[in-house]
Amino acid sequence: MDKKITDKKIPIIIAIAVIIVLGLVFYILTAGTAYTSKGEDGIEISFNYPNGWAFQDRTPGVLIQGEKNGTDNSTNRSVVTINRIAANETSLDQIRNDNPYIKTGSIVNETNRTIDGVEAAVIDIDEMGGPDSGKIGEVKLVLFSKDDYIYTISFVTGGSIKDIESDINHILNSFHINKD
Repeated sequence: MDKKITDKKIPIIIAIAVIIVLGLVFYILTAGTAYTSKGEDGIEISFNYPNGWAFQDRTPGVLIQGEKNGTDNSTNRSVVTINRIAANETSLDQIRNDNPYIKTGSIVNETNRTIDGVEAAVIDIDEMGGPDSGKIGEVKLVLFSKDDYIYTISFVTGGSIKDIESDINHILNSFHINKD
């Protein structure tokens, strides 16, 4: 009889351990400094970002910019820009086609991922500075539409996008839009 009780406890203990481990992984992926920006229309953009980044509103809830601290060297500077555009003024395809990184760069890879419950296009771009300038950096461009708005999140670095990939995932995994 004691063996039956012990046999039943083992799967329960394993299940609890798995839940704890998954909770820790989620916490690690989304932990960091919280950033919230609320526009005049009550739409709030929030996300967590890892240490070493600083963010500020250019236009609350509409244009947010961040830069990785310690990137004084302009050739390896890392910057993120988040834009919110009313979908009734344009389309996702038009935003994509008019994007300066896509126009001047070379698309290396394109995938999809879910951000805040919606599908987003994720485009890796070798940014070009023009025929005389050569390559000046790499870009990860994220495009998606939610609640009558189109969002663009562009991560730009003078180095390799792989160097900030964990930071990008940290921000995108915690990205959330909330309407009043």
